[in-house]
Amino acid sequence: DWEVRFGGSEEKIQVIVNGVDIDKFRPLDLTGSKTYDRPTVVALANLFPLKDIETMIDTCDRVRDQIPDVQFKLFGDTTVDPDYTEKCHGWIADRGLENHFFIEGFHNNPTEVYNKGDLLILTSISEGAPYTVLESMSCGCPVVATDVGGVRDVLERCGIICRPGAADELTEGVVKLLEDDLFRTVLGRESRRIVLNNFTAEKSVNAYYEQYRTLAGVRRFPLKTITPK
Repeated sequence: DWEVRFGGSEEKIQVIVNGVDIDKFRPLDLTGSKTYDRPTVVALANLFPLKDIETMIDTCDRVRDQIPDVQFKLFGDTTVDPDYTEKCHGWIADRGLENHFFIEGFHNNPTEVYNKGDLLILTSISEGAPYTVLESMSCGCPVVATDVGGVRDVLERCGIICRPGAADELTEGVVKLLEDDLFRTVLGRESRRIVLNNFTAEKSVNAYYEQYRTLAGVRRFPLKTITPK
């Protein structure tokens, strides 16, 4: 849309969506002590205003009214905007959510995060095609996310999409997934299937390769499949 707005020719526009490593981001068999003993919503986001953590905290507050033992676990860099991080801690305290909303800091194994959570939430007010959504889908973890950037392009058939800033809609989506185990499982499996069919790293890399071939005018050679290392 931006390219067209600034004079780009529609017939020259080729959209290539991000791809993820489906071997790294995959469903894991986690049982017993490796899983949480409470309904758990996870998020992977650095703490700064575009991620709209305030709406995420507000959503947690609303979900708690219906699911009293729910917990939200937010993993991400807390040093990007220290003032905003401090505000987030204040919003948690103001709502009495100290035992429900946890700012965990950076986590070096996101695959484990996606697999341990019941669902992923994204409350951003601006995104591209967010890797956290694709990675979560690839792990079979269903997603509730705001309708920004390329979110709808990847999530429309397998997730719950809400208006930015709409804590009421986000709450409804989170509660629906937490209370319906079958729906959550089916949505998670469909998420993984859609990634395998459409959003692998291999498909993304080869789409770029094909564009370079086309732009270079190299049409007489067959397409060479490139598998990311």
